[in-house]
Amino acid sequence: MVPTARPAHSYPFTAIVGQETLKSALLLNAVDPRVGGVLVRGEKGTAKSTAVRALAAILPDIDVVDGCRFACDPADPGSWCVECTTRRKDGVLPRTTTRARVVDLPVSATEDRLVGTLDLEHALKHGERVFQPGLLGQVNRSILYVDEVNLLDDHLVDTLLDVAAMGVNTVEREGVSFQHPARFILVGTMNPEEGDVRPQLLDRFGLCVDVQGVREPADRVEIVKRRRSFEEDATAFARQWVDAEDELKVRLKHARLRLPGMEPSDELLHVIATLCSELGVDGHRADIIMSRAATAHAALEGRTEVERADIHAVARLVLAHRLRRNPFDEEASSLEQMHSGISSVLSGGDTTAGDGSQTPDSAGDGESAPATLVTAQADGDLQAVAAVALDVERQLDDVRRSISGRRHETVSNDGRGRYTRAEPARGSSTDVALDATIRAAAPFQSQRDGEMAINIERSDVMTKVRKRKVGASIIVCVDASGSMGAADRMDAAKAAVLDLLVDAYQRRDRVGLVSFRGDDAEVVLAPTASVELAQLKLKSLPTGGATPLAAGMVRSMELLEAEARRDADVIPWLVIVTDGRANVGLNGGLGSEDARAVAARLRAAKINTLVLDTGSGPRSVSGAREVARAAGGEHIRLTALDGKSMAEAVRTRL
Repeated sequence: MVPTARPAHSYPFTAIVGQETLKSALLLNAVDPRVGGVLVRGEKGTAKSTAVRALAAILPDIDVVDGCRFACDPADPGSWCVECTTRRKDGVLPRTTTRARVVDLPVSATEDRLVGTLDLEHALKHGERVFQPGLLGQVNRSILYVDEVNLLDDHLVDTLLDVAAMGVNTVEREGVSFQHPARFILVGTMNPEEGDVRPQLLDRFGLCVDVQGVREPADRVEIVKRRRSFEEDATAFARQWVDAEDELKVRLKHARLRLPGMEPSDELLHVIATLCSELGVDGHRADIIMSRAATAHAALEGRTEVERADIHAVARLVLAHRLRRNPFDEEASSLEQMHSGISSVLSGGDTTAGDGSQTPDSAGDGESAPATLVTAQADGDLQAVAAVALDVERQLDDVRRSISGRRHETVSNDGRGRYTRAEPARGSSTDVALDATIRAAAPFQSQRDGEMAINIERSDVMTKVRKRKVGASIIVCVDASGSMGAADRMDAAKAAVLDLLVDAYQRRDRVGLVSFRGDDAEVVLAPTASVELAQLKLKSLPTGGATPLAAGMVRSMELLEAEARRDADVIPWLVIVTDGRANVGLNGGLGSEDARAVAARLRAAKINTLVLDTGSGPRSVSGAREVARAAGGEHIRLTALDGKSMAEAVRTRL
């Protein structure tokens, strides 16, 4: 493992300490690109990016059509681009060799940069429409690398899904109609704490690897030494690993030559099918990918026959991200179930009880692994949470497939999003709508002189209006004081928060949690898209003490303001769960007065506020109602103190 920052010189693949599973997953794709790519999940600073970029240096050279912009394979005419097909009519196409490469897709990339667009310079000089390739044109038969893939805009994800499925990029835009091959190894890296990958894209990754930092002190020392040596003289450092790199190149080359004549036996295919079925994997992509990955593993090991050991080596990589999970499953339980199922099937054991139910053994003690969403050892105040989660589980899988992204759509000012229409340019805009600009200039060409094929004046210039989907940042501010009353009220509040987290998970919003009790407020969870983290924090929410409502609102507003600085288009929401009996103010002030004053600041900041009143006193004296009025928000008096009713009241407004 080495830090990801590096000079232009590639860090040697074989010099990376640890992360053997990651390197194996990348090598399997290098042997057979049909394995489908790799998703690398892990904490920051664990050599995720370094390993991916270092892979390009050991990939074998590929044969390409000489002069082709898309690196077409001369041995596969069926995959040629339009230009190569046209050139073939004039004779045999020349061929040459080139290196496969890693093409970076930045999270901030525009759709034009990804798929390609009209060549602006050529159109203006010659009056002809010529296609200018994007990143998908450059990456054919190479590696497309997306760092922080979980933060990629939804419209780019949709495009990647289409191209990955077809192996072809079809462009119909700005008067251009073009098609070219786009077969690539998709590699994405992400930090799970920053949110999840859309389920549709997640399933497109053939393999998934979870990486962690090296814990052994001796290995950590070696990492420091190698990093220092690389920074001092990258060329000299690379020379130390030339022999190891060359050996790996030869190994890859021979594995690729061995691969076409290999395939798993029917017996092993049955083992793969049984394993995927027993673990409840949806669809059949896992079966196909596991057979390919196992074959690639055997070829990489120098064998011509696929064995059970090959399936065992790749099963976890194929299944880790495909098991049926929802936000409330325990991670350890899911992994334990997967490991137990793999061991049982591959050893020839039976993973079902007499009634057909699954009974995977837990590691070591032989007891059944936890199968419920909330563990049997859960505290009493989580029973309402369990009821909500169990009710949600029945519909969550369908929701994951049907929800496309976020709640709101906004006009984008940063060049991101889909091009929906054009408007006259204002100021120095660089996002020119060439098609609309040419149409605006066309009627005046007979009146203009110039050397260009199309003479354009400033008044003709049109800019693109783009729209993109944006999420909501939802802060749930929970009254955790003793004034919440009986324990069942806090149980209901927790259950409601958990239900809202499900909705946030579906919509890909960011959610945060603030609790206030005693004399201050605590940020239990900073805004995040990782609902697993939120659920863990919610379990340990403390209760008791006084009610510093104003402090909770101030802390919540600070979080939402930080979210607005991160993304100016985000929709801020504050959901306050309280009975309104504020008895602790700010800096010794009066609780109720300070709460109303902070509420007025929420209104001025244009924060959408929703106050859930859990009080049982007269409606006319409700402190929660006064807070909602001062914030310009909505007040909801809850008659039923259960989590489902509370969450439904919030969901209909969000």
